[in-house]
Amino acid sequence: MAKITHKEPYDKCGETYNKLYQWIEQNGNTITGPTQEVYLNDPREVGEEEILTEIYAPILNYHWLQATV
Repeated sequence: MAKITHKEPYDKCGETYNKLYQWIEQNGNTITGPTQEVYLNDPREVGEEEILTEIYAPILNYHWLQATV
């Protein structure tokens, strides 16, 4: 599982997703299922720039898999 934390409004998550996807590709991984978001605080209780979202992507590293078979 790969994870990245986004700290900005929800509508600016695109760049954070791109960083996550780049890291996954650069490290020889492949996404194996849907991504998930976990909201760590309530936007009604914190400022817009303090909103925290964890983004998870299930991954598999084929290079590791080939080395262990």
